[in-house]
Amino acid sequence: MQASIEQQSFILELQLLDNEIMQANTKLKSLPEIEQLLHIDKRITGANDELSTVKGEADQIALELRRSEVDVETVTDRIKKDEARLSSGSATPKELEQLQHEVITLKKREGELEEIELEIMIRNDAVITRSNTLNTDLSSLQTLKDEISGRLNNATAEINKVIGEKTTTRNLVANKIEKVLLELYEKIRLSGGGVGAAALVGDKCNGCNLAINAVEMGRIKTLAKDELLRCEECRRILVRI
Repeated sequence: MQASIEQQSFILELQLLDNEIMQANTKLKSLPEIEQLLHIDKRITGANDELSTVKGEADQIALELRRSEVDVETVTDRIKKDEARLSSGSATPKELEQLQHEVITLKKREGELEEIELEIMIRNDAVITRSNTLNTDLSSLQTLKDEISGRLNNATAEINKVIGEKTTTRNLVANKIEKVLLELYEKIRLSGGGVGAAALVGDKCNGCNLAINAVEMGRIKTLAKDELLRCEECRRILVRI
C-alpha cells in the first residue's frame, strides 16, 4: 500500500494525539479524589449503620428507663401511704406490725429499683455520647466529602477540557488523511491497545519496542518513501522519521 510522506506524517500526528487523549482519559479515571471519595462514602455508610443501631438501643433504653421510673414511683407512693397510716395511729397493733414490715420490704425494693434505674441511666448516657460522636463524625465526613468533590469536579473539568481540545485537533488531522489509510489505522488501533501507528527510529519499532532484524531493515531501505510499512512483530503502521 502506498501513502505519501505527508499522509504518513498525518498518521503519526494522529497517533500522538490519540496517545494524549488516552493518557488524559487514564488520568481522569485514576484521580486520587475518586478513591478518597469511595473511602469516605464507605465510612459514612458505616457510621450511618452504626447510628441506626445506636438509635435502636436508645429507644429500647428509653423504654426501660420509663418502665423503671414507673416502678420506682409505684413503690415510693406505696411507702408514703404506709408511712402515713403508721403516723395516723389509726391502725391496730397487728396492722402496725404488718405495715412496718411492709415498709421495710418496700424500701429495700425501692433501693433495688433505684440501682436498676441508675444502671439504665448510665447506659443511656453512654448511648447519647456515642450518638453525638457519630453525628459529629458524619458532619465532618460530609464536609470533607464536599471539599474533595469540589476538587474532583475542578480536576475533571480541566482534563475534559484538554480531551475536548485534543479531540478537536484530532478530527482536523483525521480529515486530512485518505479514507483507506485512516480505516487501516483505526482497525489496527482498535486491536492494538489504542496504538495503530508508530515511528521507526533506527531499527526499532516504537510501537512494540522491538528491534527489526537486519534482513527486514535491508529490505525497508530499498523501498520507496511512499511505501507504507508494517512492523513484522506488532503489525502496526511504521512511519520512517
